[in-house]
Amino acid sequence: MAAPIPTVSVEPSGVAFPVAHGENVFAAALRAGLRWPTVCFGQARCTACAADLVDGRGNVEPPTALELTALGQLGSRHGRGRRDVRDVRLACQLRVTGDVVLRKPGVKHGTADLT
Repeated sequence: MAAPIPTVSVEPSGVAFPVAHGENVFAAALRAGLRWPTVCFGQARCTACAADLVDGRGNVEPPTALELTALGQLGSRHGRGRRDVRDVRLACQLRVTGDVVLRKPGVKHGTADLT
C-alpha cells in the first residue's frame, strides 16, 4: 500500500494542496494553481516565500545548508539574529513527509506573484 500524499494547509487563506514525494512546497503550490509570494522563484535568495510552521514539525525534512543561510540572512534583516528553522521555513526549499500547516499571508488562488 502506497503512503498517503501529504497535504499542506495554509493559514489565513484556508487553502490546502497535495505535495508529491520529493517536491517542495512552493512547486506544489504553483502546480495546484496557487499564488505564493516570491521574487526569486525557488532560488532561496529572496526569502519572500518564508512561512511560519504552525503544525506538523515532525513531518518536514531538515533544512539544507542553502536554506539555513537564507534564513540566517532573513533574521539579520529583521534584527532578530538567526531565525529558528523549526518555526520558519522557505517554501521553495521545504519538503514534507506528512501533513503540515503553514502560516503565509498572500497565498491565494491565481498565478505566482512576479514582484
